[in-house]
Amino acid sequence: MGDEHRIDRRTTLKLASVVGLGAVFSGTALADTNSRDDLSVDPERSPPWESRDDLPDRWARNRWFVELDAPPTARGGNVHAHASERANLRAQARREEAQFTEQFDYTTLWNGLSVDADLATAITVSTFESVNAVYPVAIVDRPEPEDASPALDTALEMTGAATAQSELGYSGAGQRVAVVDTGIDYNHPDLGGSGNQNETYTAVAEHDRTLTDPDGEHHPRISHGWDYVGEGFDTGDPATSEPNPSPDPMDRQGHGTHVAGIVGADAAAEDGVSGVAPDTALGAYKIFDVGSSSADIIVAALEDAYEDGMDIINMSLGATLAWGQEYPTTAASNELAAQGVVVVNSAGNDGGLGTWSMSAPANGHDIISVASAENTHLEAQLFGVDHRTEPVPYLEMTGAERPPTEGESAPLALPSASELEGESGYFGCDSSDFDEFPEGHVALIERGHCSFAQKYLNAVEAGATGVVIYNNVSGLFSGTVQDAGVDGVWSAGISDTDGQSLATLLEDGTDVSLEFTSDAATVPNPNGGLLSDFSSYGQDVELEFGPSVTAPGGLITSTYPLALDGYAMLSGTSMSAPHVAGAVALLCESESGLDPVEVRDRLQNTAEPAPWSLAPDLGLDHSFRQGAGMIQIDEVIEANQRVSPGQIAVGDGSGTDATVTIRNDGDEELVYSIGHVGTIGTAGNTFAPSFYGAGSTLEAPETVAVPAGGAAEVDVRLTAPALGLPNHQYGGYIEFDPADETAATLRVPYAGYDGDYHDLPLFGYYESVDEFVEREPRVSAIVGEDEDGNPITEPVGEGHEFTVADGDYPIVEAFFGHFPREMRIYAVDQKRGHEYLVMEDRYLSRSESPDTYYEFPWMGLTQAGESDNTRPVPKGTYTLKVEVLHTLGEPENEDHWETWQSPEFELDTRRIGGQRPASTPAFASADE
Repeated sequence: MGDEHRIDRRTTLKLASVVGLGAVFSGTALADTNSRDDLSVDPERSPPWESRDDLPDRWARNRWFVELDAPPTARGGNVHAHASERANLRAQARREEAQFTEQFDYTTLWNGLSVDADLATAITVSTFESVNAVYPVAIVDRPEPEDASPALDTALEMTGAATAQSELGYSGAGQRVAVVDTGIDYNHPDLGGSGNQNETYTAVAEHDRTLTDPDGEHHPRISHGWDYVGEGFDTGDPATSEPNPSPDPMDRQGHGTHVAGIVGADAAAEDGVSGVAPDTALGAYKIFDVGSSSADIIVAALEDAYEDGMDIINMSLGATLAWGQEYPTTAASNELAAQGVVVVNSAGNDGGLGTWSMSAPANGHDIISVASAENTHLEAQLFGVDHRTEPVPYLEMTGAERPPTEGESAPLALPSASELEGESGYFGCDSSDFDEFPEGHVALIERGHCSFAQKYLNAVEAGATGVVIYNNVSGLFSGTVQDAGVDGVWSAGISDTDGQSLATLLEDGTDVSLEFTSDAATVPNPNGGLLSDFSSYGQDVELEFGPSVTAPGGLITSTYPLALDGYAMLSGTSMSAPHVAGAVALLCESESGLDPVEVRDRLQNTAEPAPWSLAPDLGLDHSFRQGAGMIQIDEVIEANQRVSPGQIAVGDGSGTDATVTIRNDGDEELVYSIGHVGTIGTAGNTFAPSFYGAGSTLEAPETVAVPAGGAAEVDVRLTAPALGLPNHQYGGYIEFDPADETAATLRVPYAGYDGDYHDLPLFGYYESVDEFVEREPRVSAIVGEDEDGNPITEPVGEGHEFTVADGDYPIVEAFFGHFPREMRIYAVDQKRGHEYLVMEDRYLSRSESPDTYYEFPWMGLTQAGESDNTRPVPKGTYTLKVEVLHTLGEPENEDHWETWQSPEFELDTRRIGGQRPASTPAFASADE
């Protein structure tokens, strides 16, 4: 079948277009030469990115957002206009015989509906007079817990929250934080509950979500709640994809309770945990249960949180590789910010996807997006080991049995050494690595090159009774074997140094067993304060700055449902976002009246950038990955000075001019020295970038004086490194260092694209900074089904005949090296010379990997809106022409489009009979 390619099958991405449709400071010493060779940095360790499983479905089957024209009520929209639009929509649908089922109706933050309808109906509805756009409803994966073990207090030290509580006296009192997640265990004593698992709190009614017990008593901490999905809900499973709302927002999965604890837990006992803002009121908006949720449910929860008077909204969720600004979840988030509600969103856990991977709605222009850094300390269980005086700390692997707490393990053994991608080690990625493994032993395996689950299962198949995986970078790690756990086979993760020590003993022929203990210890995390390997890269695809800031997200202990042991240690940007949401509650308690952008600016001003996680000695981590750096909420609250804007998006080209304003609310004039430091940049391969030292420069006055009670403006010029590298992102910080040591240093982060953004190709990608790999589209046909019933496709050659019946229709398969702003597909009748517009999308995602192709099926019809109605094209010989517009391209500029035309094929449309297709093709993600 030719090359192996990963397929993400989709019907359409968006149908909106159907409707007419001083001194100069160098970045670092590395920047002095401005030579690409001198600035190239090759860290001694590589990112510990794990291989990804098959791609999930991205879009809920046959579910669509229908955006109407009038503004929502939050922006002055009229309820009578909304009612009239809906009446007109339904009337026109009856006339056009466009049948759909309404699901959610939105009027507050976003004006429109979500509906169930087939693809053809969605296309038809998009042409209606009152319809502004039709969007597919995105599936949003439920964030998965990564590990469980009983040191939130050290994370509070990292952000200054501990000082803000103990020395400044702030606790978040009077602030309300909505947790849009898996619900909250309202019985947890650290969250105001009684500790009795059998108690029930429910909302009074769907439109009065005040949480009360059967006697009508309000919950002490959780003011509002609602379950939008019901028990067993999973958008990704057709059997359980219908929501069954409930007034009971109890969390049975754990993620939401963990997030809520970080925001505002208040330890009810000595062994409890306390969060960032322990006196906040919480809102439990349950949008996940056992599996994924959908974007229309999220928008419904956001509207309700606004109606319930929430001051801050935390969303530890997101859709990967999304444009975002016009999409309803991001549009609703930006509208919340416009109405004074601070929205905090995790940046995403997709660092393994490479650059440009920040999720939506984290890419909303007016919200606070949060990257993740590793906790400075963690609590680990301990193995005793013969031949060593010091115990070996370990973390359990989620999905597998925990190691016993007493007794002794079977002897350890290594798989065969193997070489993968130029590295030698005991990786255990192939079952043949265990051909000589002694049955009944414990496998000691090195991390890297394949998933934990694959290593674990290979060892289990060889007869291992336990699996110990040691890190390939410094420190402990929190891992998961997902659903691969086998009864009777435990698993644990240990550090690189401990693993190498044990491997050396085994190589020397020493018999090694582990002593199981119930002992635990708080141990330093060697990666503490550095960016987590999973944290997603910005900028956003429109070259806006992001993420905003960093907070602890790696190895964070917090509350968990009482039915699931009460406490857990999890990792993810899901954990970093609530640290910021809690910090916002402290700030807004200390100073009322701040708008959301001011809040973000203030957090960014005093944040502390971290060294590069892959090689800390070489410079600061990417500003487009850590944002302004680690928040310092105590300094934010105490600072009498601030600078705005809090971030600068340089854009593409040679650089930019900007003006920043420093405000001094203190009693004395302050003089600041103006400095600059650059950060590590990325270039070349989007999926596995090359890294370069800082090369950007700043022109600005050497000093600026800011009068007491006044402000001063500073004009600056930021200049790109100009290294001539493809796909080159760079960044840095403008620093304002006060002569008065009692005042805080203020920083403004920036990021930019070095060169012409329009030159970044779409049909292909850079294998390296010097090699481009072309990935042209192709036309394929369905040739069978896999064992799960998903279609198997194969590219067709010239002259192939399609009958456009029983699934025999052309499918355009397209690889996108970056984000097309628009795509048009034309069917070109070779005999008559006519071009038919058959598909038009906007705001498409880039491919997730070098081998990911997206599929766009064409069933022989013109696109609605191109004529009076969708109709079959004539029988004949055709080619398909694909045109894609560059990410920030101008549609009227021919140079901003890339075009590909297919070989000729035969198309017989006589069996269509003028009818629209009955339903969206039943495609799911699969490997070809």
